[in-house]
Parts: sequence; structure tokens; C-alpha cells
Amino acid sequence: MELHSLLGRHPGSPEVDALLAEAAAAFHKRKNNTATGTKSLVPKPTIKIYKDAVYYSYPTFGISFNYEPSQPLIPSAYTNSTPDPSHLTLVAIHLYRSPADKFETFPLSFVIPKKSTSTSTTEPRELVEMDMEKKGHEVVELLGEPEEKQGGGRKGNCWVGYGRTTGVSMDFAGGSWEDREMVLACLTIALPTL
Repeated sequence: MELHSLLGRHPGSPEVDALLAEAAAAFHKRKNNTATGTKSLVPKPTIKIYKDAVYYSYPTFGISFNYEPSQPLIPSAYTNSTPDPSHLTLVAIHLYRSPADKFETFPLSFVIPKKSTSTSTTEPRELVEMDMEKKGHEVVELLGEPEEKQGGGRKGNCWVGYGRTTGVSMDFAGGSWEDREMVLACLTIALPTL
């Protein structure tokens, strides 16, 4: 599953709904060994509204969608209702690994683009398979050295970014760059910044 293709979609679009149905099937199969009637098993999202962002979160499935409104919002005006989905555009997808931020682990494997060493803009990008069970050293082996690194030690948990070339960034559940076994806590997919 290539998640970058969901960017630019609206809440309730067939593509977003298909991802949620697939996540529901995987989650319920893992929990109950059954995956029947998955459409009805997709819970209503937890919606948080800010001036420049609307988050549709599904903690049970370990995923949150960050939508950008076409015009700035006044959050207090939407306390009893959400903005029209057609005015919201998906700009980032956040995938979690339990127990990060009270989210379960995102249950599906997915593909993300590998950091390219070529300067060609017409050459197709190599895609690598990912899941939220990856460890720090596995991520670097798959994607190459990150473009950015932050955290570690007293600066908090480690974070790596491939945002310029792939639009992917990752937070790890650990604060030591020497810990090869530190696991992913959150992976964010957005458009590349180049």
C-alpha cells in the first residue's frame, strides 16, 4: 500500500475509506481472528479542530490524518460540528506504534519511497516496504542515512527526517543513537519539501 497517494484527498474519500477498512480488517483479524463486516467496524474518528489544521484520528488503528482547511478556521465555531470535508485536504498521515500517544500500533505494512541518490526528477523512485515494528538500524538500512537527525541524550527521543526527498519523518521510542534496537514510535508521511 502506497500511502503518499492519499495526500490531497478529502475525509471520506474512497481512497481514505479503503485504507480505514483495510486497517479495520487487519486490526480485528489480529484481535479476534475474524475480519467480517469490516466497514461497520471502522469507528468514528476523534476530530480535533485548529485554525490551520483538522485532525481525524483513529487511535484503535494507530493512524491520524492531518487535513488542511482551504480557509483558516475559528475552532470555537465548530464545537458542535466539523467543517465541510470538501474544504479539507490531506497534507500528512501519522502512523503510530503502541503505546505512543495512546494509539495502538498501525496494523498494516506499507511502502514509502527510498531516499534517492539520483538528481533525476523523471527516474521512478524505489519503494521499500515498511511497518511500524521496524527498529532504528533497519530504517537506516532500508532508507539510507537520514537528511536530518534530532534528539538523543538530554534532548529527548531520537528523530530522523527524509522530508526533503521523500516527505517521511520518524520519531523513535528511545533517546540513544547507539541503541540499534530502538523502535519506531511515530512515522509521518507528507509531501517532500523539495
